Amino acid sequence: MIVKEDIKLNGDNNRNKRIVIISDTHITPTGGSYNEKAFNKGMDKINKIKDVTLFLHLGDLTQNGTLLEYEYVLDNMERFQPISKAPLLYLIGNHDALNVGYLLFEEFISDRHFEFEDKDLYVIGIDSTKPDLPGGIIHHNTIVAVKKRLKMPERKNKLKVVCFHHQLIPIPNTGKERSAIDDSGDMLQMLLDNKADLVLNGHRHISNLYRISDSNKDLYIFNSGTFSCNKTRYRELFTYAIIDILNNHLNFRVFPILEQTSTREINRKINFYSTRNLSQGEKPYCKFIQVSNSLIEEQSTKSVTNFDKAIDYINDISDVDLVVHAGNLTKNSYKEEFRIAKEKLKKIKYPYIIVPGYTDSHPEAWKYWNHYIGDLDPLYENYKIYFKGINSTTLDSKTGFIGRKKMHKFLENVLNFSHKKIFGVCCFHNLIPTPSSVWRTELIDSGDALSQFARSQIDLVLNSTPSISFNLKIDNTVFCSGGDLRGKHFESKIIEINIYRDGLLIIIEHNLDTRFKRVIGKYNINILT
Repeated sequence: MIVKEDIKLNGDNNRNKRIVIISDTHITPTGGSYNEKAFNKGMDKINKIKDVTLFLHLGDLTQNGTLLEYEYVLDNMERFQPISKAPLLYLIGNHDALNVGYLLFEEFISDRHFEFEDKDLYVIGIDSTKPDLPGGIIHHNTIVAVKKRLKMPERKNKLKVVCFHHQLIPIPNTGKERSAIDDSGDMLQMLLDNKADLVLNGHRHISNLYRISDSNKDLYIFNSGTFSCNKTRYRELFTYAIIDILNNHLNFRVFPILEQTSTREINRKINFYSTRNLSQGEKPYCKFIQVSNSLIEEQSTKSVTNFDKAIDYINDISDVDLVVHAGNLTKNSYKEEFRIAKEKLKKIKYPYIIVPGYTDSHPEAWKYWNHYIGDLDPLYENYKIYFKGINSTTLDSKTGFIGRKKMHKFLENVLNFSHKKIFGVCCFHNLIPTPSSVWRTELIDSGDALSQFARSQIDLVLNSTPSISFNLKIDNTVFCSGGDLRGKHFESKIIEINIYRDGLLIIIEHNLDTRFKRVIGKYNINILT
């Protein structure tokens, strides 16, 4: 399959660049991981590509990072004889770092970090590997170093590209979400804050493109497929990609190596956002309050808890349409904790829905939940809101799962309304990485769930958070993690989300202790169309 994506860039730069991407070759002289036929044919194809500015290999040159494999890589790469005399830059992948292979990578291939720059383009590649482990990490000092480079004044009007091997956020059709970057949240926030334009990743052996937006601009994340590894995903076999930067357009094409199929085209634009100011006294069309991690225990009747403070605070906010509790209602899933929770919930004067978190899912918890709290997959609906809670937990485990059947049933209901209402969904397990936390989501199908929500007509997805409040827009949907009431390492917060009739969405964080509030997100969404 050949997939084409056109993205229009702001500015009047007369760019004319071409980047050719290969990834995950997994070259080895032994074993069944390496498809030499695909490699040779792929090399023949990319050798013929004209007018290339830069060739990139996004990591996992080898299967096991051994000396014999690195020597075999050099033999195989002799087939790389492009008619375009552009440089070929390599990232190190997790397979390359096996068996102390990171030292061999430096001896045989190149440094583990690289930079490329001309008058229109800045590309930086960094090492995201952890030796002998499949997962990745960027590290604080590297994030700071990349930030400094992106902020340099001479790069303000250049297209800024950041490359590393591991995936930054979950992607679809990859099975269980694992081996991601531990500090994905910190890296993602830095990239958004410093106006990076494009992130290039490999690792997951399938092509994918996301548009990520904060309140200011778009960032595109492109995952490359595998060039010659027999471990392929779903129906995508061996591929390479070409990114053309022509004047103010950025065009992605993903080419199959062994098969020939039709072309699919999608046109998009990198936008810079400027949301409107509110009129004095302007009221939102609807208002949500988001909380999580109340962790009610039996001792909660003896003192004023953060949940009690939150309820009083919420009741002082005017015209709330729905309060959403994103999980971890109780601390231990004891029957008495659910009974206490029910009594406290009665004090909320607005409608509410609650989904279970992993602390609500110990043995017999769901029986108590049904008796005291209600449906595990609650639904709130009125003439302007359709908001669905999804139980993403599995019994007595931190592991979560939504499932295709539940997802498809929900999305069918959404499509039936054809955006006559505001659509929202809530589940405990977070779908986006959060800064100041280790990103190891336990939601098995997080890639599929995130993709289906983002590319549907869902306006808002609310999740719990292990740390600070964080929000962004992925394709068509705003994802918001926040409302943590634990008050241990971070202060207790609730989140207020206001949506206006023209699609302006404003996210406000309220500090329960200081009663200070601040805007942490502003977006434009398409509603009621």
